[in-house]
Amino acid sequence: MKPKLIIVTDLGLLKAFRLETTPRGTPHLEPIEEHVLEDAHHRLSEKVTDFAGRHVSPSGKNWGAPMSDDHNLKLETRRRLIRALAGHIQRLVERNGENGCCLAAPKEIHRMLLDELPRPVQARIQRSVPQDLTKATKKELIEVFAAPTG
Repeated sequence: MKPKLIIVTDLGLLKAFRLETTPRGTPHLEPIEEHVLEDAHHRLSEKVTDFAGRHVSPSGKNWGAPMSDDHNLKLETRRRLIRALAGHIQRLVERNGENGCCLAAPKEIHRMLLDELPRPVQARIQRSVPQDLTKATKKELIEVFAAPTG
């Protein structure tokens, strides 16, 4: 078996591995890269600290609550994180994915992430799993990706 690139990701973490076969024929995972997206780990209140427009409510219960919504800031942050992940995946596949690639991402972002990738990179992805495997052990990853597709 030729070495394959395995990428597992969620909105805050991307891990890349090389799946190879040892001389005895057993699969072996070798870590290539791990990238943490810091924007995914910050709260919205840490990004927006402006108190302008906040008013005291008459009851005092919700003192300082904003009178407006967050103007889709959460959706915009999510879109930017997916675009950043797609850029990292594209770079990894172009550099290490000559023998094919497998990708695992949570179901919530899986389709959006694939749509963000360019067509040549999408063509190199041989197997795509809509599951969050960022915290999976190497043994679990080998079970998912080294198993024959059927």
